[in-house]
Parts: sequence; C-alpha cells; structure tokens
Amino acid sequence: MVRRGLSKLIRTVSQYPGIEDLSMTTNMLLMESCATELKKAGLQRLNVSLDSLQPDRFRRITGGGDLARVIRGIDAALEVGLMPIKINMVVMKDVNIDEIIPMIYFCIEKGVSLRMIEYMPVGSDSKNLQKKHFPISEIRKLVAKEFELEEAGGRGPGPAKYHMIRKHEFFIGFIAAISQHFCESCNRVRLTANGMLHLCLGHENQVNLRNVIRTTQDDDLLKEAILSAIQKKPFGHKFVEEDSKMSIGMSGLGG
Repeated sequence: MVRRGLSKLIRTVSQYPGIEDLSMTTNMLLMESCATELKKAGLQRLNVSLDSLQPDRFRRITGGGDLARVIRGIDAALEVGLMPIKINMVVMKDVNIDEIIPMIYFCIEKGVSLRMIEYMPVGSDSKNLQKKHFPISEIRKLVAKEFELEEAGGRGPGPAKYHMIRKHEFFIGFIAAISQHFCESCNRVRLTANGMLHLCLGHENQVNLRNVIRTTQDDDLLKEAILSAIQKKPFGHKFVEEDSKMSIGMSGLGG
C-alpha cells in the first residue's frame, strides 16, 4: 500500500475485460485511511497477514508493527464493504501456538474467515523449518479440542482445505504446504513488481515478462510467453531439502 498511485492501478485492473475477482493481500497498517478510496477504485476483498493478537509479540514477529492500527484497518475495511476478509495466520512452533484458539474467536467476533498456514522458510533455510514448523495435523487437533469440526468442500480454488465450526457457522481453512503439500494441484504463480513471473515459493526460478512487455505490444506474444512460463512450473517445492535456501523473501515476492 506504499505504492504510489495504487488506487489508479486498482481502477485500471478492475476495468480490464475478464477480471472477475480483485483482491489484495496486506498487513493492514495503512488501511484505516485508504479503505474508502480503494473500495471506490474497484477493490473487492482482502487477505490479511496476522500471526498474533498480542501487541508485543506482534511487534516482534513483524519487526515493529502496530497491532492496534491493524485492527482499526480491519474495522475500516469491513465498514466500507471490502469483503470477505480472510485472515492468514502462519502458525509457528514456540512462537504463537497458544494463539490458535484466541485467533478463531477473534475472527468469529469480527465476521471474517481464517486460514491457518504451516510455516514455510521462504527466504530462509531448512534449519528455520525445523525450528518453527508445526504441522497442520497438530493444529487441527488443537482446534478440535475446543470446537466440533466438520469437513467442508467447495470453498474456492486455492490450496486451503476448509472445515466448518457448525456452532458458529464459521469456516476455517488449513494450508499444509509442507507436511501434506499440494504441489501436484498448485495453481498459483506470482508476478512481481519488477515484471518477473515467479513460479513457486520453494524455487528461485523466474521468467522475465518485463522484457516481453517492453519489446512488443502484441497481446498474443505476451500470452504465449505466459503459457510457456507456466509449463516450466516446478513439480514440487524444495523446502525440506538439506541446506535449501532462497535468496528472495516473501516481501520481494509480493507477500
């Protein structure tokens, strides 16, 4: 949201033929003052990165983030109708496991959905994976001690497997990127701000679309380049490989 002219970009993209779903992933720090403008520009919904509801812990995890501003941003987005809002919580061993249940109650109270994600060492190495990884199977067990879970299908094209807490009519998604990886069905790529098409969070391989865009105005050639790039998408990530390391962090990939 620090990008100059963000609302203009959103307005342009929202008016492009074939765009049916326009969402944004954000840490919400700047949302309070921008929610109305972004909604008017054509933004429809939000994914919010939120790993803790404890101010001091949140500050440590984010490197100085202000939890109160984030929550005010969530409230502002809900008020203007930027919905649905999905909260993404990365669950980390010895960091925030004790907040799994409080996060669920927070999301129920706010009327937002929740996805719990296994820690992935993007921009780090396999040693961090061993220190912080807490499998989805264990996360689900902790949730099941507090709530009665019922499997739910058909909740979108993404990697999350959803369960319903019937008592609250609340859906919670579990993303097992490591312990039960979904590489064979992954349908995600990322176009970075500098025009690189990044094909997998667990690999550094990228395809340079910026050069294609700058050297031709032929949409068919661009489409051909994108389809060719998709064919190079890896069959699986390498997070669990010994001494694996990515030089590109999530912030450099748009997440």
